Amino acid sequence: MPTTPSERPLRPFLLRRPRWLLAYFAGWTFIGLWLGTNVWISQRDNPNAVAWHYYTWELSSALVIGALALAVASFESRWRITGPGAWRRLPIHLPAAVVFSVVHVAIIVVIRKAVYAAMGSSYEFGEVWIGLVYEFQKDLMTYLSLVVACALIRTIRERRQQQLDELELRRALSEARLAHLSAQIEPHFVFNTLNAISNRIYEDVPAADRMIVALSDLLRAAMTADGSEFVRIADEVHWLRAYTALMAERQPGLLQVDIAVDEGLDAMRLPRLLLQPLVENAFRHGLRNGRGRLAVTLRRDDGQLHCRVEDDGVGFAADAQPGVGLANVRERLALLYPDRHHWQIGPAAQGGTAVDITLPLEPWTAEPAA
Repeated sequence: MPTTPSERPLRPFLLRRPRWLLAYFAGWTFIGLWLGTNVWISQRDNPNAVAWHYYTWELSSALVIGALALAVASFESRWRITGPGAWRRLPIHLPAAVVFSVVHVAIIVVIRKAVYAAMGSSYEFGEVWIGLVYEFQKDLMTYLSLVVACALIRTIRERRQQQLDELELRRALSEARLAHLSAQIEPHFVFNTLNAISNRIYEDVPAADRMIVALSDLLRAAMTADGSEFVRIADEVHWLRAYTALMAERQPGLLQVDIAVDEGLDAMRLPRLLLQPLVENAFRHGLRNGRGRLAVTLRRDDGQLHCRVEDDGVGFAADAQPGVGLANVRERLALLYPDRHHWQIGPAAQGGTAVDITLPLEPWTAEPAA
């Protein structure tokens, strides 16, 4: 039984949509009128030519073929001429073509006799066997054309469906990978912070208490988040200020943090926890002795959002390989902004390390709950 859009035959599709069915038969009517006109023009020098004869012949044939084509589409969908085992199914189409021709001839003869009688004339089909053979050689080509057209339409629909399925799979994989990458970052941050608190509690209990309170605030913000991949820049900066304040408690007065955001950027959007791993990386590697200056800048640049995280620490080695945090950030950017972002990491102008990220500048909108 057909289960996918590409497997549904033409007949049920048209029967479920009366307007499409009307347009379908309007097309066959046009073909009949067009063929009738051509025959009439070819017989214009014949003094015995009667125009309505030709239109009756061609219209009756075209409309009956149009109706039978729906049956052929349903039949071909069951006995396909393509796909695995097609050669075993092909022989069944020869008797089907015979039945197609017999039914076609029988119906058009009835229609033509009725029209001729209504016009005060009579229609003669001629000798039956000769007429059947004559019509069969034309109907055979018509039948073959119909089944090939059905197979072609199905192939196009299957390829289109395959493309849609691939796009859906990529989207689902991207969402799964993004969720996995975000989950990697958040525990990474929590475990490092807990370790810092554990070390600090033996040296400065009030400082450890402040760190626990700050961590509690950060976790509360994370727990109440809606899980969206994007957040407002204002919310990300608020999180970042709380995070850097937490980190600065390790050695009070020895670390300077400057966070600057261009006016009007608060309502723009940013991937959630994009900057925190960069800042954490600066603390772990560039400012590992707990001293120095860290600067985070977010500015508007010709329709783009430019983010820069810079420290004046030990510097960036040319052969250094990015750790888990930086690798996750790069992979998230590749998933969220394929071919629409720029990433660069290297030595800062005054020593230390600088990470520059350029993204499309987009307004933040609340995402619907899943």
